[in-house]
Amino acid sequence: MKRSLIIAAAAVIVLTAAGCSKTSDNAVVAKVNNSKITAADFKRQLEGLENFQMEQSVATDTKARQEFLDDLIGIELVLQEAKRQGLDKDPEYKKSLDSYKKEYEDTKKRLERRYQDASRNELFRMLLKKELQEKAAKLAAPSDQEARDFYAKNKDKMVGMNGKALAYKDVEPQIKSRLTQEKQRDLYLDYIKDLRAKSKVTVDDKTLDAVASSMTMSATLQLDLPQGKTEKKDEQKEAKPAEKKAEKKN
Repeated sequence: MKRSLIIAAAAVIVLTAAGCSKTSDNAVVAKVNNSKITAADFKRQLEGLENFQMEQSVATDTKARQEFLDDLIGIELVLQEAKRQGLDKDPEYKKSLDSYKKEYEDTKKRLERRYQDASRNELFRMLLKKELQEKAAKLAAPSDQEARDFYAKNKDKMVGMNGKALAYKDVEPQIKSRLTQEKQRDLYLDYIKDLRAKSKVTVDDKTLDAVASSMTMSATLQLDLPQGKTEKKDEQKEAKPAEKKAEKKN
């Protein structure tokens, strides 16, 4: 009964909020000198807090709503005063802004790449499902003999965490799973081979080698850089005790 009352009360709050949400986003909630705080501004700032309890409180309680609006008015007043003092032209402010802009652009590029990758992956998945799913389902399951032959060829690698050799029965499921994946892989490679035979594909080995070389250099720099920083810190640490000893002698 108590649970039903809670759900009913929540429904009333939602319906009440929905009934009051017909206000246009462009409607002006408050004016601060020559600036306006619109309904869209109010809702965006509230949603930006990502605090469900706060949202509910502002939506249903007049005092909480007014206090939140007062906070927004206070923020706008501070921003206006900062501009009046010319802080928006301060070099430090512009430097921070440039940093945020670069971060924004970098994030935008990453999201665009992720979207492109996602669209490519989805096309890739759909075609393989269309062309290979039925064929893969018809592949014969690895036989016991195939699994035992694989075990015999790789027996020296069948070792547990304790370093002891694993018996065939201990790794049989994993071996059969591996063999199934290899058959599916061979099916995929045959399909790609067929597509490639119908297409014109050229490879520039020099460019490929240059790319690999640049990646190797980049990895080397990333590995060396932290070490260099550590060495500088160590030198500074060594220098400080020496300075203190000199001061004591003096």
